[in-house]
Amino acid sequence: MELFQLGEKKLVEKLCEILGNKVEDAACIKLNSDFLVISTDMIYEQTHVPEGMSYYQIGKLIVTVNFSDLAAMAAKPLAFLLAIGCSRNMKEENFLEIIRGVKDSCQKYGARFVGGDTKEAEKLTLTGTAIGLTERPVFRYKARPGDKIVVTGTLGDAALGLELLKKKRNKLKDYPYIKKRTFEPEPRVKEALLLGEIASSMTDISDSLAISLYDISKESNVGFEIFSEKIPISEEALELAKIIGVSPLEKALYGGGDYELLATIPKDKIDKLPLNEGFTIIGNVIEQRKIFLVSNGKKRILEKMGYEHFKR
Repeated sequence: MELFQLGEKKLVEKLCEILGNKVEDAACIKLNSDFLVISTDMIYEQTHVPEGMSYYQIGKLIVTVNFSDLAAMAAKPLAFLLAIGCSRNMKEENFLEIIRGVKDSCQKYGARFVGGDTKEAEKLTLTGTAIGLTERPVFRYKARPGDKIVVTGTLGDAALGLELLKKKRNKLKDYPYIKKRTFEPEPRVKEALLLGEIASSMTDISDSLAISLYDISKESNVGFEIFSEKIPISEEALELAKIIGVSPLEKALYGGGDYELLATIPKDKIDKLPLNEGFTIIGNVIEQRKIFLVSNGKKRILEKMGYEHFKR
């Protein structure tokens, strides 16, 4: 079987079977009273870098994709390593702009950029390794019926930004919030540390909200009931979706690249969540292992759609 027939999700499941691990956003190692959390993630020019993104922003992005995985485990970033594969014809100033982006992003989240490796490659490829620490790691497999479902930030922004880039690249400047969310997504580190104290399960929303829900559903053996009117969508996203003729809800459900967090929280802890600080309750965990989307009182199965590597 070729990998495009399998897809990234099934491939990772098979790798975890060999290793004897559960599928999680990052590796977790018990120390004394704390847990060391380690993530590695990659950016490939053809699949991850939208047209118009600066080299500085590429440097920030490789930190974001890795720190977002740490955040999904409620870990505070400590250190970051970077391996870069690039053409021998790459300009020195562009290479150094990537490094500056990495350094500044690490400093923003209180982590040290401690080194890495360089190699020659035909296409720009960045592989990051992030190291974090937590007293209480949050996994995907502990969601329970009755828990509330929470997300951070707004959803669908990056997907709409990419949609606009395909149609009218020069128009993205008219939507500063969407532009920043597309070119400079940020990991939800601060929110993760708060959620880490109360969440029963958590993952990041990098491939889509729908896929993230299915990931937790599979590992926790539970289902979800999601209310479409509760899904947080920015004003710019609503305006832009109307102009380019797409559904903002569809982008929020099935678009990737927002790097927000999805968490489940027990009912007796939900009052500890500061809803005025970027958190939104969008539904409930249910016993039936299905994921329902409720819109205008009507319930339907939420499709499992989003970005997946190797899939055609």
